[in-house]
Amino acid sequence: MVELLAPAGDFESLKAAILNGADAVYIGGKEFSARQYAGNFDREEIIESVRFCHAYGAKVYVTLNTLLKNNEIERALEYAAFLYQNGVDALIIQDIGLLKLLRENIKDFEIHASTQMTVHNLEGVNFLYSQGIKRVVLARELSLNEIEYICKNTEAEIETFIHGALCISFSGQCLFSSIIGGRSGNRGRCAQPCRMQYSLDDGDKKYILSPKDLWTLEHIEKLIRAGVKSLKIEGRMKRPEYVATVVRAYRRAIDGILTREDKEDVVKIFNRGGFTTAYLFDENGPKMMSYENPKNWGVLLGKVIGKKGKFVQIKLEEELNLGDGIEIFGKGIGVPVNTIYDKDGREIQRAKKGDIVKIYFEDAKVGDILYKTQDTELIKRARESFEGKDTKKVPLIGRFNATKDGMELEVIGPKRIKISLDGVEIAKTKPTTKERIIEALSKTKETPFFFKNIEVEIEDNLMIPISKLNEIRRRAIEKLLDELQEKREDIKVNINFEKREKVKEPKIIVKTGRIDIAKEALKNGADIVFFGGDRLRINKGDIEDLLEYKDKVYPHFPEIIIEEFDYYKERAIKLKDLGFTKALCGNIGFYNTLLNLGYDVYLDKGFNILNSFCPDTFENEGVYLSQELNLLELKDLISKTNKDTIVFVYGRTRMMVSRHCPIGSEKGYSKLNCPKVCEDKIHYLKDRMGEKFLIATDLYCRSHIFNSKITIMLEHIKDLISLNSSFWVMEFLEEDAKFSGEVVKAYKDALTRGLKGDFSLSSGTKRILEENKNKITKGHFYRGIL
Repeated sequence: MVELLAPAGDFESLKAAILNGADAVYIGGKEFSARQYAGNFDREEIIESVRFCHAYGAKVYVTLNTLLKNNEIERALEYAAFLYQNGVDALIIQDIGLLKLLRENIKDFEIHASTQMTVHNLEGVNFLYSQGIKRVVLARELSLNEIEYICKNTEAEIETFIHGALCISFSGQCLFSSIIGGRSGNRGRCAQPCRMQYSLDDGDKKYILSPKDLWTLEHIEKLIRAGVKSLKIEGRMKRPEYVATVVRAYRRAIDGILTREDKEDVVKIFNRGGFTTAYLFDENGPKMMSYENPKNWGVLLGKVIGKKGKFVQIKLEEELNLGDGIEIFGKGIGVPVNTIYDKDGREIQRAKKGDIVKIYFEDAKVGDILYKTQDTELIKRARESFEGKDTKKVPLIGRFNATKDGMELEVIGPKRIKISLDGVEIAKTKPTTKERIIEALSKTKETPFFFKNIEVEIEDNLMIPISKLNEIRRRAIEKLLDELQEKREDIKVNINFEKREKVKEPKIIVKTGRIDIAKEALKNGADIVFFGGDRLRINKGDIEDLLEYKDKVYPHFPEIIIEEFDYYKERAIKLKDLGFTKALCGNIGFYNTLLNLGYDVYLDKGFNILNSFCPDTFENEGVYLSQELNLLELKDLISKTNKDTIVFVYGRTRMMVSRHCPIGSEKGYSKLNCPKVCEDKIHYLKDRMGEKFLIATDLYCRSHIFNSKITIMLEHIKDLISLNSSFWVMEFLEEDAKFSGEVVKAYKDALTRGLKGDFSLSSGTKRILEENKNKITKGHFYRGIL
């Protein structure tokens, strides 16, 4: 049986989801949720949510899907224990350090891998399943065939998104918001820079990174046949009327009773210029994007054909009602419709398609295109579905028995419970009738239940006060809710940070996919070169050209490995045979492949190492620490792990990787018909501040967007040495090979002198700083993230 999983940003949205047919909801707490700007639930509200959902036979999953710092992880584990104890059905997580602690402390808690874990291949799914994760939420970038292949070859449950907002980047691998504003998407605080305007290579400004919302209403049966266990709707930031409308439509699609009106309602409630099936059916070119407007478009209302004073005339392309919201397309200027006049000047309540009407809209002018962005009738219907008098309730059977010794109420519903109570009296005047008992017991009011039938047996001449009947009803309902909550035993969690004093003389690592840079780096003192990574079109050369350096050069396998998995596996086997014994790996599925081939594996930044438990979760030779940590946080993490650590000291931070190519798409091409307009060169996006973010494409037509600034820490060698990290890593992209060698030499020299207490700047360092003086950033070293 497939599950329809709905979002809930607050309790009202949760009710909307359940009462419109959701089988489960996912919610975020006030703590550690990847949607920190949703309403979210405090601890008492979470308990209330579990009781409400379980009454309807629905499940509650709580998102704890942010990356965690050392000073947060104990509180996060204690919070997970609270959720487990209070009947939450599963926990959705991102942080691999938290995964380790959950396995050790709360073994029976069902764990789901968030889409923030960036799992997109079968091997990644199966590896996480072997680590105790029951369900994996796949990356949204996969096609239906890729999803089906995974479903058919794993014991893990597979969850996929079916509707709602799309991230243009692979989730969990995006640092765009973090780098430009300090609001980390990995911490639930994304500022959505992808919804801003950019120009490509100095072209016209467009919303180049803003996709339409995902829509699969006509394809639900295909996803079910593919083997997907859970169909997930995005939208914890959306209002409850949105949740009600979208859940109702997908419930009807799953049940095979979807209508044209259902689909129209979904369009009216929210769309960004229509919808897209995105990667599911290879719709990843311009058809996927909302270039003109990144916000809700609504539906076309009509064109302004006349204006007199502050009123405009419109020929309607859509029904219009009092209370609707309208907007001038693309300008963000709108008004509520408070009066409507027909062509004869009469005031009316509603008008139909084809009518010419007059409404107040001072800012509109002749020729403007108007959209209806809020449909008051749809909003009204949606609200009635979860707060009207006819909302769905759970039927109960009641059996009431009273004797002079007391009374008992048995309730038969999702569970069977009994409540006994004294308070029965001998009647002095009027005995209590069966009808009066049934009336009192039937007042279930705001509870999720109603009594379908109540059987009453009562001895003659008894009087039962109404207060006692109300009490036994309340206690019975409360006990039923208690039983349905399914509370579990208290868990005492345990965290042990061990201070590990160490003094390290860091080695210099270079990451590159260019043979010219690799050779220059080795010539100038690099201790290790990780070669390869993403197969960027600008990269040149193969690692076989560096065989003579194989004691220092190791292959690098990237974060995203989908259709090329077999290619990389064959490469790994060949390179092992050639004598390469170590590798850098950013992909959780390929990590396990490398281990099985006998490699010593370093974990790349794709693993999002943010706390001291992450390095110990998986076997490794060393870990690349998150670029989102500041100096103090890095020092704290390094001091509390035995693993070797890698710290970023030079290069452009990759801010996102996407299966969508903005270069080809902006020129009108999809992946299927693009004549490789990106060429083998760097392109860039320019924002409103004039910053240029570099774009490099790879051989699989993915785009990699890099920071406009270059992290250079040559002026802060003393701070870097104080970290006691094992390695300093430099990443090179578009740099000249000779310059790259000079950078390596400058760092090597600064390190050697710094270890002796000399932190003066060499002439080489000064030259590098001068040449890049308007392009330098310190990243998060001194500011950190929210």
